[in-house]
Amino acid sequence: MKFGNFETKNHIFMAPVKTALATPKTGFITDEQIAYYERKAKGGVGTIILEPIAVLSSGKEHPKQTMLNTDEHITGLKKLTNALHKHETKLIVHLNHAGRAANPKASGEVLSSSSIKCPSTGQIPKELSEYEIKNIIDAFKENALRAQKAGVDGIEIQFGHGYIVHQFYSERLNKRDDEYGKNRFKFVRELLSSITSELEIPLFIRISGSEFVENGITNEDLKTIFALAEEFNVSAIHVGWGNACDSAPWYYNHMSLPTDIMDKKLMEIRELTSLPLIAAGRMHKNERYKKLVKDKIVDGVVFGRQLIIDPDFPNKILSNSDDYLRCGSCLQGCLGNVKAGKPIGCIANPELHKEFIVNIENKKKIAIVGAGPAGLFAGLYLKKKGYDITIFEKNAYLGGQWVLAYKSPGKMSMKDTLDDLIKKAEKELTIKTNTKVTAETFKNRSFDAIIVATGANPFIPPIKGLENYITGFDFFEGKEINGERVLIIGGGLIGLEVAEALVKENKKVTVVEALDEVGRGMEIVASKLFKKNYAPKISIYTKTMVKEIKGKEVFVQTKEEEVSLGEFDDIVITAGTKPDNKLYEELSKELDNVYLIGDALKVGQIIDATTEGFELAMKI
Repeated sequence: MKFGNFETKNHIFMAPVKTALATPKTGFITDEQIAYYERKAKGGVGTIILEPIAVLSSGKEHPKQTMLNTDEHITGLKKLTNALHKHETKLIVHLNHAGRAANPKASGEVLSSSSIKCPSTGQIPKELSEYEIKNIIDAFKENALRAQKAGVDGIEIQFGHGYIVHQFYSERLNKRDDEYGKNRFKFVRELLSSITSELEIPLFIRISGSEFVENGITNEDLKTIFALAEEFNVSAIHVGWGNACDSAPWYYNHMSLPTDIMDKKLMEIRELTSLPLIAAGRMHKNERYKKLVKDKIVDGVVFGRQLIIDPDFPNKILSNSDDYLRCGSCLQGCLGNVKAGKPIGCIANPELHKEFIVNIENKKKIAIVGAGPAGLFAGLYLKKKGYDITIFEKNAYLGGQWVLAYKSPGKMSMKDTLDDLIKKAEKELTIKTNTKVTAETFKNRSFDAIIVATGANPFIPPIKGLENYITGFDFFEGKEINGERVLIIGGGLIGLEVAEALVKENKKVTVVEALDEVGRGMEIVASKLFKKNYAPKISIYTKTMVKEIKGKEVFVQTKEEEVSLGEFDDIVITAGTKPDNKLYEELSKELDNVYLIGDALKVGQIIDATTEGFELAMKI
């Protein structure tokens, strides 16, 4: 496959997804990082675009960001390049400076073309001096030349997503009154001229196809960029979406956002340039990439999170296999972990950092009670060891609370992942549904080990007069709310998801939360969407406890006083869950080989449950 003067074995690229696997502060590439990327190369991807490298410390987004700002960094990059080349996978180094989107805990003082606040971080940057501008341009060039010395196959410059280059050519973000303000593309031209003056390997640029904000990037802006790209012999244009500061849900391509608007925009962009196009943005969803490539809208496809959940996805689709796990775009592990300062993770691929080693002498017979995320992953990985696995599930369906997760607004993509997981489990494991077990079931001691993954049950707070209610679980299982005024007791993740669904039904919703804020457990982008789209339509009371219910009237205790919130037609309890570990307690009194995992052990997120299943499977 040819993309300008860049050649690669196929049309599949990996997006520059942050991993937080480099060394803290110094940003040296680690052996763990190399193993992470080499696993993707083994899966058949033609080209890997490396996670963002900050060309200067002032442009860092997190403390473990990869760096290339000294000659000492070349060794690690060369080692990574050689590891990928063993599998005929090319490596493109993605260079960036975050500008106003930088994280001050990692970057120090935040800098930009102009002093305009970044809404997602709350930071107001300092306007760059002309001397500082020259330093940034020089840093891009120096980083590119170091990458070239390391033997990489190409360079990609971040031109979009609200980062430093974008901050100069954006009319909305550049309010300078010097030459860099009068000519918004002066910085772009100088940057391209500097980098290409000594670069001997292909150059890509990444843009935002749309920022999805008022007065965002225009087609005229894109035409100017494409003209400069042609002038400086850029090999391909990489299209992404959104803006890290102003439209984070689009930047991270949240699962609730529509895909058709991106495809229409790609068709517009195709008319603006003859340069090769590659594009990202949930391309695996409904196999959009196939039509876009077939219709010659794009020349190559870029997968990010899809290669995290299933590194073998390229080999599978190139061989017309559908035996893969689809990413549900939940952002729990890939974004949530990195934002929390932890290495990148995935709810359905716990092997990102620990290879599952099959090294056993004796085949064991294992019983698993509960076919939720923890039970299914424990079963699948124990099966890899050649063990005889039987899963007992009380319900007629598999998936546990994961089944409820995708029923909340905007989360239907999570069903894709669960469906693929269930298909794999049904193919590989013995599963007995509609089967409720007791301690008596295991009296014959025919199993070498028993894993209890019985999940959690809703917690019902002891409120005087509380009689007529449903739980959040009941709601997502299909119980209807017929009244107009609805009280939700508990403002955590499930409570807010119920609130979103009821607002869509034009209900008048009130949320009461005992803590000082709502949304605990909610993924960061979903939280931003809730605050923007739903919070203004809901009455939310924090630091408030429901004390008593008299008929339909609800009395609460605030920090200051006890007051009535009025009458409600329906009440939904979403005050958290408590582990269902009764079976474990009974079994562990009689047997030594009993294990407790998932919410039955400690209530957490899906990623916690799947990781526990994986880690237990390694031990048994």
